[in-house]
Amino acid sequence: MKKIMIAFLLCSTQLVALAQLSTVQVYEHIPVLHGDSIVFPITMINAYPFVSVEVNGIKGKLMFDNGTEAALNLNDNLVNLKAKKKEGKGNFGSGQSFDENITDTIAELKFINGLTYRNLLNIKSAKLDFLQRSITPDLMGFIGYNFFKGYILKLDYLRRKITLYKNTGQRSSSKDFLNGERVLAIINFELRSRPNIPLVHVKIGSTDVLGAFDTGQFGMVQLEENAEKELKANGLLIPGGIDGYGEELLNVNDIIIDGTFKTNMIGTPPISLKGTEVFRKALQIEEPSFMCFGYRFLDQYKTVWDYAEKKIYILEK
Repeated sequence: MKKIMIAFLLCSTQLVALAQLSTVQVYEHIPVLHGDSIVFPITMINAYPFVSVEVNGIKGKLMFDNGTEAALNLNDNLVNLKAKKKEGKGNFGSGQSFDENITDTIAELKFINGLTYRNLLNIKSAKLDFLQRSITPDLMGFIGYNFFKGYILKLDYLRRKITLYKNTGQRSSSKDFLNGERVLAIINFELRSRPNIPLVHVKIGSTDVLGAFDTGQFGMVQLEENAEKELKANGLLIPGGIDGYGEELLNVNDIIIDGTFKTNMIGTPPISLKGTEVFRKALQIEEPSFMCFGYRFLDQYKTVWDYAEKKIYILEK
């Protein structure tokens, strides 16, 4: 009996291994999604969602950042990319600039869920050592919008996963991405100069604010001077303490998004008008007050981003 059981376990192990191998998906040249739905396990580091990968044999983590438009942007300080060529300058929303490179030397990129790409061409890279120091030493770079373009994005920070659903006519009708979910609100968004960053109209008290959804940040708020004074006087903008880096935080109350969904955000970093210059130029923002819905908001709910329909579904966590 014992021998039979051992043989059965060995057979079962081999079958599981074969099943796992049969589900591995391998694609060439271009890092874009394929298939009907794909789940990526994520690791939250500080405020940022990361997906574990291996690039040319080097293990690391890619930040899932809808604020990055390119499908893939690698850290050539972590992985040695031979024959990279300088392409120009890049900027982060926080203001840092960096040299952008282009390379065709990505032999293999393998995700933790088995999705694999080989012989990738025209991949952007940059020396991101400053992000390795401030976020995580194994920061491999970024996954951006063009990687999941044509898919509906579902974020679930509590369960540490990102699910992507192919946007089809049938799915537009069935909305199977909402199965088993409690929908709290459906908000409309607009796109301006960038196809990757949803913009929403917000009210805080009587103050009109333009908001942006961005997975690559904590969140932040920048208010026109008189509006800021009024909101503080009305108790809608109150001190939220000092974070571990010595930076001021604010609690923002009675935020109404798209006229339908009321929420609060605690521990939101304030930012000056000058500090929003990069955002404003990139997104064609002229509104005097601006805020970003990042980790501080996204950690409170599950969200589904339907770029085709320009809607974000706010779901109960």
